[in-house]
Amino acid sequence: MKRAFVLSGGGSLGAMQIGALRLLLEKNITPDIVVGCSVGALNASFLAIAPTLGEIERAEQVWRNVTTDCVYPGSKLQVFWRLITGQDSLYDNRRFYAFLQESGCSPSLTFGDLCGARLYVTAMHLTTGRLHVFGDNPHDLVLDALMASTALTPLHPPWEINGERYVDGGTVTPLPLRVALERGATEIYALHLHRPDAEPLQKRLRGVADHINHAVSTMLRQQADHDLHLAEAARRVRLHYLPLWTDDPIELTDFSHSATLIEQGYERAAALMQKGDSATVVNSETAGAPWWRQWMLPFLGQQRRNQMSKA
Repeated sequence: MKRAFVLSGGGSLGAMQIGALRLLLEKNITPDIVVGCSVGALNASFLAIAPTLGEIERAEQVWRNVTTDCVYPGSKLQVFWRLITGQDSLYDNRRFYAFLQESGCSPSLTFGDLCGARLYVTAMHLTTGRLHVFGDNPHDLVLDALMASTALTPLHPPWEINGERYVDGGTVTPLPLRVALERGATEIYALHLHRPDAEPLQKRLRGVADHINHAVSTMLRQQADHDLHLAEAARRVRLHYLPLWTDDPIELTDFSHSATLIEQGYERAAALMQKGDSATVVNSETAGAPWWRQWMLPFLGQQRRNQMSKA
């Protein structure tokens, strides 16, 4: 058996994944490989160093130290100036680059140096629009990969590596299950920062920002749905799907609630695990509704299940 943890993107809500990871490690569930997209890549990198509770404690401390200014520095006036002067992004990413180094990620650290779980980090190659996976090459630099995977347009500029530019991996798929499948995973724990029973859009969209946000969120849901169907078509793959969300009105760019989100992530994962064995073996004999809908049945009603199928 080759066990993989797959961690989605989700901005500041990524703190919830740390709580869920603590729960899994407390249950002695450890990964052979970890796959991360965007903020999920940052969290996955801790497990790649050492999939232990001690490393999760270090991750918790990093999350408690991060501030919104570390990730999105500058005043509104500075943001406006970058916009009208034709900069590549609304925020400079040098402060974030420095923060990752301060948190222990050396610029010289390679994927081959990692002694814990095997790490894979996703990004999108800006020119071709294709998914790029860092980690297959042991000489890839971890810090470069993390900067590429978190370069969310238009907030952060593309990250350049050897003359090639990359942006946030969630642009291609926010839940990169395909990466784990292609690398031989036979059991997957998917920590998805997503609310499966989200209500459909009720209000009329107004303004450019509303339309952009809705279009982007729809695209991301469809991309995640695509990877879920890939897993559905796979043979002999056991998947534990753990959607993590908060009912608190926290913006994805607000990093001031990390401690609370870590606890909520732990509690949400614990509640899901207490529902029983959340895994479904996917093979050619699987019948009826898709496995990921079948797994949701114990704790979602018919109406919610239908909503998820539309997501």
